[in-house]
Amino acid sequence: DRTCLLLQITTMELTTSTTQPQPQPPPASSDEESTDAAQLSSRSSDFNKAPSFVVYQHKQASFLRRCVYAACKNRAFIVQLFLITLMTRISLFLYVVHLPYVSNTFFLRESKNGVLNLWDECARLEAACNHKSNNATLCDEVAQQFVVNATTATADALQAECRHASGRTAEWQSASAAGGLLAGFVLGPILGRLSDAWGRRPLAQWTLVGDVLPALGLLLYAKANISLFLYYSLNIVASIIAPQQATDIAMTSAIADVTEKDDHPELVRTALAGLYLSSLSIAVVIGAPVASVLDAETAIVAGSSIIFIAFVWAMFLPETLATSNRHMLPRSAVAEVLFGRDGTLTAVRLVWSSRQLFGTALAGAFLSYALQGMQVITQQFLVLSLGFNVREMSTALGVMGLGVLIWATVGAQLTQRMLGVSWGVAVLALLSSAQQVAFSLSVNSLMATLLMLGMFLGATHPILVAYVAGLVSPKMQGQAQGCIQAASALAGAISTVGGAQAFKAFVARPSASYNAGAEAYWISAGVCALAAPVAAIMLR
Repeated sequence: DRTCLLLQITTMELTTSTTQPQPQPPPASSDEESTDAAQLSSRSSDFNKAPSFVVYQHKQASFLRRCVYAACKNRAFIVQLFLITLMTRISLFLYVVHLPYVSNTFFLRESKNGVLNLWDECARLEAACNHKSNNATLCDEVAQQFVVNATTATADALQAECRHASGRTAEWQSASAAGGLLAGFVLGPILGRLSDAWGRRPLAQWTLVGDVLPALGLLLYAKANISLFLYYSLNIVASIIAPQQATDIAMTSAIADVTEKDDHPELVRTALAGLYLSSLSIAVVIGAPVASVLDAETAIVAGSSIIFIAFVWAMFLPETLATSNRHMLPRSAVAEVLFGRDGTLTAVRLVWSSRQLFGTALAGAFLSYALQGMQVITQQFLVLSLGFNVREMSTALGVMGLGVLIWATVGAQLTQRMLGVSWGVAVLALLSSAQQVAFSLSVNSLMATLLMLGMFLGATHPILVAYVAGLVSPKMQGQAQGCIQAASALAGAISTVGGAQAFKAFVARPSASYNAGAEAYWISAGVCALAAPVAAIMLR
């Protein structure tokens, strides 16, 4: 808070020191004097309502200072929630790097008729057999190394066993993601309505429960050797009762709260939304390299500890929603939330009746389909089809995080300034489609890693969030953002389940012409491209 105050005071001093004195006007008539007096009285009243530096900030402060001022309001709620989110995501990536290998090994051992017990064995087998037509002898020799107790198994059978384990991991990960996304679809507008009534802080605090429960399950697996099914079960439950969309709604609504009085809030909102989205990228850049030098158990313990610290910090968050802007709930709270004058159905009708809001929901749904689908299958695609090890995986995730960071911050700003909202989102959707197709056809780890810099979808979310914030009143921010998040959540849920099943089916019948599972990316690219005409036509 002291740093924010110093920045604001410095802004005021720099602004006032560069202001040139103005020449005195000629004497005014009595009518002009009375008009001037009324204007002066009005300005004095406004002046007394806010600190003096606010006046200067509105008139002459630079774009960067306006962003700093907004982020520091309400005891720096935006900054605090950003740091808490950053901590939870760093902890996530500490064990996400290891989770594909841990989970694949678990499902290999769960197989009743399985021969292999470690995913490292599958990695060696895939490396030898990916080009079986050119080196069939080496493939069979490696396969026989894993045959124990006089059991005979062909290389094809062992590969099928590995791919089945990889497919089961993708299925369980998709179930966890789909549970949270479906909950976000159902609860998104309701959570937005509750945030407009109770404030942004309770929503942000409750979401941390969704991070603590799976961390506890994974910690018990690592330290007490309890089944990994406990982790997946807690992850599904946590995703349903505390979906990640709740944090998104709290943050996007808070951004609208703190920029309400800015003269040109759309660019400031885009910048702050990009900052929030970049927490994922920064977390990858920090967490993935650290995870690569840790063993799986140490990474899980460290990640769980960070999540527990973030949960305690969240209990002391401030509030951004003014009391005058709250929609208080009556005794029949459930009926009011759903059917009241300012309830969920009102927000749904608002989105449905507005071409711009409906277009944003539709475009966001297509983009979310591509984004969520890639998140579920990408790690398994890299592990199974391209043979990534832990170090290569951490490097790829770090590059992906850097790509999202660049596009969510600098890319979003430049795209919106040069192309506007409609054409900017359309161009980004087409670029993302092309990137997904090229990624699926990667011939080596270097090509796949470099292509992850092109995370164009990272720029679309902050642009759309700022666009929606400028279309609705402060009292409807939470509900409108909740409806938009709900549409994206539904599309993401369909994508996670469908993408995982498609990936499992495609890797079971691999082609010699391209990477196993590449077809899943082609479907995702086609859906993502549909966002381009929607944005170009409906967001104008």
